[in-house]
Amino acid sequence: MAVYTDNPEFAATFLPPEVAGQLAPIESLDPGLDPLLTGVFGGSGGLLSASGGEPSWPHLLLSEVSHGSQYDQLIDLARSDAGLPGGVACLAGSGSGFHGFKGRSWAAVPGNIHLAVHLAPCRQIDRFEVAFTILAALSVVDALNQIALLEGKARIKWVNDILLDDAKVGGILAYTQSQGKTVTSAVLGIGVNVETTPEVEPTPFVPRVSSVRDFLPSSNPDARRMTFGSLLGALHDNYRILLRDGVSPLLERYREHSMVVGEEVTICTESSDRPLQIVTQGRVLGLGEKLELIMEGRSNPITGGRLALGGVTDSSK
Repeated sequence: MAVYTDNPEFAATFLPPEVAGQLAPIESLDPGLDPLLTGVFGGSGGLLSASGGEPSWPHLLLSEVSHGSQYDQLIDLARSDAGLPGGVACLAGSGSGFHGFKGRSWAAVPGNIHLAVHLAPCRQIDRFEVAFTILAALSVVDALNQIALLEGKARIKWVNDILLDDAKVGGILAYTQSQGKTVTSAVLGIGVNVETTPEVEPTPFVPRVSSVRDFLPSSNPDARRMTFGSLLGALHDNYRILLRDGVSPLLERYREHSMVVGEEVTICTESSDRPLQIVTQGRVLGLGEKLELIMEGRSNPITGGRLALGGVTDSSK
């Protein structure tokens, strides 16, 4: 793995000490990586690099501050003529212009993980429309459940929120690009609140937010390094399962970690600039093959909308 950073002190909070200790100014650069490094770091120079660490990710970029969403940057590069290699992981400490699902704002504050990765399957992926959403959400759950005192606490709230107990600590995004039936690129965006709980106005859909730190003793100083390392490992392992066995085994585990199956929920319209409007209410019986909600007493599954646990008042009336 080749590591690149514009701030060695920041990178050292996430990297193994033996890798962080090798960071040195770049003497020569593969021209094929220039569009990637310029897009992420802005071409300002002064980059440092090192080799080592997790070999399953050939390129790891760590920037303390990102002026723009690295998820969007990787998508733009994947679409461009310059192209983008597979196995790219970009971590930002904080930044502006970040967003969550359906363009909703995401507070990218220091102390947390803001990760964007690019994969290049270059093969057919069954149900690719949801496969990478499942991959990303499940990997966050796996990473959090590996941390002592958090085992079994992480759950998925349909379709892309990660909760510890009843508080949101993370969210994921997924983009795919295909040619015919071949998936050529997949970009995943993952945000996890580790050290800092952002100030977020409560809504029926996200009534409470929290961070990993809230569930750990203050004597544990390496929450970011531990969470980040576990997340990279879980992404790699689950991606291998997806390529080898397809999406079905990942979907089964997504279902196992779902916190909405068997619960009473309210599904509302997605629009944020119109009054809240209820689509349906009822108990979730299960999740379909493409993550659609199977609702009690409803013949047609729910394929979109915002989900709130329990009841919600229809503000459009």
